[in-house]
Amino acid sequence: MNAFDTALKAFQQSQIPFDELARVARQTGLAPEAMSNAARQLLEAEYRAGRIPPQVYSALEGELSDKTQISQPFDSATVLPPSANQDDATRIQPAASNPSPALAQTLTPTSSPTSPPMNTESLLKGLREQHPHRELTVGSILKNRFELQQLLGVGGMGMVFKATDLRKIEAQDKDPFVALKVLNQDFQANPMALVSLQRETKRAQTLSHPNIIKVYDFDRDGGHVFMSMEYLEGQPLSHLIKENPDGLPFKQAWPIIHAMADALRHAHKKNIVHSDFKPGNVFIDINGEVRVLDFGIACAISRSDKDHQDATIFNARSLGAFTPSYASLEQLHHSDPDQRDDIYALACVSYELLSGKHPFGRLSAEKALEVNLQAKPIPKLSRRQWKGLQKALAFQQTQRTPTVDKFLAALGPRSAVFYGLWGTGVLATGLFAANIYLSMIAPPTVVEAPKVAIQLSAEQQQKIKDLLELASIHADVGYLTAPTGSNALWAYQEILKIDPYNKSATQGIIKIADTLEQQAWEAYERNDRSAALKKVLEGLEAHPAHKGLLSLREKLRASQ
Repeated sequence: MNAFDTALKAFQQSQIPFDELARVARQTGLAPEAMSNAARQLLEAEYRAGRIPPQVYSALEGELSDKTQISQPFDSATVLPPSANQDDATRIQPAASNPSPALAQTLTPTSSPTSPPMNTESLLKGLREQHPHRELTVGSILKNRFELQQLLGVGGMGMVFKATDLRKIEAQDKDPFVALKVLNQDFQANPMALVSLQRETKRAQTLSHPNIIKVYDFDRDGGHVFMSMEYLEGQPLSHLIKENPDGLPFKQAWPIIHAMADALRHAHKKNIVHSDFKPGNVFIDINGEVRVLDFGIACAISRSDKDHQDATIFNARSLGAFTPSYASLEQLHHSDPDQRDDIYALACVSYELLSGKHPFGRLSAEKALEVNLQAKPIPKLSRRQWKGLQKALAFQQTQRTPTVDKFLAALGPRSAVFYGLWGTGVLATGLFAANIYLSMIAPPTVVEAPKVAIQLSAEQQQKIKDLLELASIHADVGYLTAPTGSNALWAYQEILKIDPYNKSATQGIIKIADTLEQQAWEAYERNDRSAALKKVLEGLEAHPAHKGLLSLREKLRASQ
């Protein structure tokens, strides 16, 4: 394997930037003809297989040919795979070859008047316009609306800013902040990256879920292209993992794992695979609520005819933006997207959350398989739970856990049904014997039949038992009424939807209200009326008729 082969593979796995690959291609183009011809053959083979986007192919081909002038656009009909030659409203024309090492130049569409115009979404029509570059800094304003307040982070495709929405200020909104993801200069010149951001916005807007970040809009201001989304205060999961090098206790980790899984399950129901799930793309806000971020290279699992026309040319995975440490073997081999790609990543993140370490020392699945590396068991997990996690970490897709539901069932707390089979038999025997005894010696009595008789299926009974155990875990870690969709009150309410007369759920809700009443009184005695009222309102949300909470609420109102 020569230097170009190695560099190309490293670029495809996001291990080196494009500039480094272009430098190696330039050197290879000056090497003996046999070596440069072999490199060109490899490049064309990778392009024909769909593993390299047209702009990258064109730029590298120019470097390998050692050209000193911009070449004419190549004939896509002779290079693109057959499926790419269909009529497509979102087709991106291949860029001209360019020997410049700068990615912003090599990936800029040609401005030749003979080139056909690019026809993508209306927001992308200005791509060919030349805009003077201006650096974005704190204080800059985009679209006369968003004032940049703070740089939150820098990633491979751009920067994320905290910004004030001046329109919200005018409306006297108490929460005027948004987060803006702004493409950097290199990617703004890359139509594929631009389409990726637009598709991410469109896709995320369809994924309305408590555990998925809200995305508002996609827009451009001169040479700056950006996406606006909700602003969150808190920390990424990657920071929480670093703060706990030995991992979190299972009872603390499980609500986070469950929330992440719920987000992915929702996306999968919409036929969307995240494709870049990792700790850095999970955020825990100051209220403990979990949000999954960045569906930037998410892919459709299956498409209707309409969707197919919208995605025949563009494949976000070709940008190489996924993270090799969390990518499945199939992703690394550029296979079609599958929800089991996300399950592999979810298993890696769950392992890291529970142990503090990546299951394969941050090696890619391909490298870990090559050296036959096995993840070490986590002592805090039962044998059943470890087997469930181990199956989700399987390198081969056919051996991996097929759905998020099965992952949760395998890793989650043991259902009481498992332990109850024998107990149920004993109880049934006891009741049968007691019935015979009473029928022989007890006087007959008239028992009034219940007004509503609810017959629960075995599946409903198991669901109730699972929810009771989940409620207990939430209560143990203090998740009484928050975060949304992952707390003890929610679990008890789900039980009552199935069985309105469930005694355990009713008592559990009363216990939550009692606990919040006690916390409210403690705050009241500290003269913290605001905290006391907050606890009272949380308690009344659980139990509106709770006498102690109602009494304290009146006391707080009278003292204002």
